Amino acid sequence: MFGWWASPYPTIGFSVPRGRHSLAPNTVRSRRLALAAASLVTALVVGAGVATSGVVKPQTPSASGSLASVGATVGSAVVSSTPTDGPDRAVGTSRSEERVPLVDHRVPKAKGKLWTTEALDLRLEPREKSKTTGVIKPGKQVAVTGRRQGDYREVIVDRQTTRWVTADYLSKNKTPEVMGVSDQPCPDGSSLESGLQPAAIKTYRAVCAAFPELTTYGGQDGHGEHVNGQAIDFMVPSSEVGQKVADYVYAHRAEFDLFDVIWSQHIWTIERSGEGFRSMEDRGSPTANHMDHVHIMVN
Repeated sequence: MFGWWASPYPTIGFSVPRGRHSLAPNTVRSRRLALAAASLVTALVVGAGVATSGVVKPQTPSASGSLASVGATVGSAVVSSTPTDGPDRAVGTSRSEERVPLVDHRVPKAKGKLWTTEALDLRLEPREKSKTTGVIKPGKQVAVTGRRQGDYREVIVDRQTTRWVTADYLSKNKTPEVMGVSDQPCPDGSSLESGLQPAAIKTYRAVCAAFPELTTYGGQDGHGEHVNGQAIDFMVPSSEVGQKVADYVYAHRAEFDLFDVIWSQHIWTIERSGEGFRSMEDRGSPTANHMDHVHIMVN
């Protein structure tokens, strides 16, 4: 017999064996902490990735100066920093900053000097239809660079600019045709001019200015063509200077309104101008044969 009350079932407080899939309390707690830590790490990694997604580490230029293709992955998108303007683009260079070839604007050194024989257009380019920037007068000495293209030669203007002119109208010598005709009074010619005709005064002033080495002249007097003040004698220091004076007055014979020119036993007259200078007979002395002076007479 049992006591006051007896139960047919086992007592509730006894130990029951654990199954093979059950977990100990400590193990469950450890796994929960691990899961929480993993979630925190994931959040930190994702946050750091978002914060630095726009930063690309600078790359070292290749030997050719171009950048290697680099990229930064954000999620599933790839941002490429490969240059799109070709392999030769430099870092930090825009199209507007591309290098422009240097141009040497220095004026070249003069290779010599020549005289202009006509009024010449100053051209920007060595061609007929080139733009012009002015005109250089005849009888001017200009520096040349030595460059020549076709019919044109390069000259230096105002020591700082080069232009092109027609080469055929440049001469090594200051020819009589291009020597200027001055109308300024000679330094000591007032007494001589008082007895001369206007055309003779014009010739006298021009020769005086063109040949400052002349110091002695013969004007109006009582013999030959000098009587009426139409003739002048230009006494010369040498035959070389005398020839230049004769060439000069002959070149400007129309402008001076000359009737004749006599030099070195030769004569030119307007009446027989087609014959040029003709020989004269011997008059017996160097002065009578006009070997030491050039004689002119105006109309």
